[in-house]
Formats: sequence, C-alpha cells, structure tokens
Amino acid sequence: MVNTIKLDSKKVVSLNKSSWEKIKIHNMHLDVNLVKCQKYLFPGAKRKKLLYIGFGEGENLSYLISQGFECYGTEISKKRLEFTKKKLSERKQKATLKLVDSNKLLFKDNFFDIIIAWQSLYYNTEKTLKESLYEIYRVLKPGGIFLSSMLSVKQKLLCNKKIAPNTYKPSSKTGQQNCVVYCFEKENQIKKIYKKFKNIKIGHYSSFLFKSHNFHYVVYCQK
Repeated sequence: MVNTIKLDSKKVVSLNKSSWEKIKIHNMHLDVNLVKCQKYLFPGAKRKKLLYIGFGEGENLSYLISQGFECYGTEISKKRLEFTKKKLSERKQKATLKLVDSNKLLFKDNFFDIIIAWQSLYYNTEKTLKESLYEIYRVLKPGGIFLSSMLSVKQKLLCNKKIAPNTYKPSSKTGQQNCVVYCFEKENQIKKIYKKFKNIKIGHYSSFLFKSHNFHYVVYCQK
C-alpha cells in the first residue's frame, strides 16, 4: 500500500496532469447523463453563476453556456484549456477559464450558485478529496447546488490497481496509469465524505459496452 497521506493536492494534480497532457484530444460528445441531471435538478437556473471543475474538452461547458448560465471553469491540462478556449471562441460563447495546479479554488467565499464536477473530482486521494470538498463548500453560496459524478469500484478500468483504501491507479489501457483515483464501494461512504453538505441525493448511471462496466455515482447536494 502507498502512503497517500504524503500526496498533497499539488502532487496529486501533478500526477494527473502528466497523463492528461499526453492523452489525445478526442473532441468528446456532450454527456447526456449530465444533461438529464441538469434538466431535472436545476432547470430554471439561467443567469446563475456556475463553476465547472475539470471541464476537459469543453463540450459540457459549451452546453451549459447555451442554457444561459454565467460559466466559469477550472482545468489542470493546458492543452485542454486552450482547446476549449478555441471552441468557445468559434461558437461566440464566453466563460472565465482558469488553469490550476492544485485543488485550491481562487474565488471568493459564497461566490457560485452552482458547482459541477463531472468525472473529475475522483482524481484525488481521500485526503485531497476532502480538501477539494472544503474548497467547493467555501465558494458555494448558502443554498447553492453541488453536482458531481464519482467512481464506483465497479469501474474496473479506472479502479484497477489498489494502492490504499478506496484509492486506485487506473489501467494502462486508459492512458491514465500515472493518475490517482478515489472510488466508492457503497452510498454510505459518499454520505460520510460529503457530510458537510445537506440534502444529499445519490443516483447512478451505468452501462456495459463490451470492454468494461461503466458505473458512476451521481451526487446532488446543497450548502
């Protein structure tokens, strides 16, 4: 087992960034599961300040801009940030995007109405995940919404090699073998980690596309 306590958020981000800067940009499609959650959970939130943590190639972010949100975003990969900037410019869309090297959110307290971390927040250890959740709670307005998708241990390609409790290295097949991911086994573990938040609701989306089982928890909560 690895002593993940020694991995601070800068080191974890550095490990993850080393993979994501090398992974080819695929111009990924809009995530229909995120769209369904947004339509169901906060359909009338136009003009609200929204932070997207780990926006990747920007297609989900572009959709949220199109829905009328005032969007901000953070990303660890400079390549993906530049790709998203170009995409938004071509579509005549605007967002405030920041390149980050840790889980620290350089925004004021109580700044955002909504925060989304979709397939991004689990790139952490337990320690750095808790630190990230603290930052999210800090910059979220009272009553604000936090939506995230988190890994289940059923996702074997990412939860591949166990290095600490609930902490894994992904398979080399993903190109993310240098990354660190935190995976949940049960819903009560999520509630324990997210305990600072209120009105916690947990769902999931799942598919099996021949090569591997895709299973993500979806966590909705409020400050």
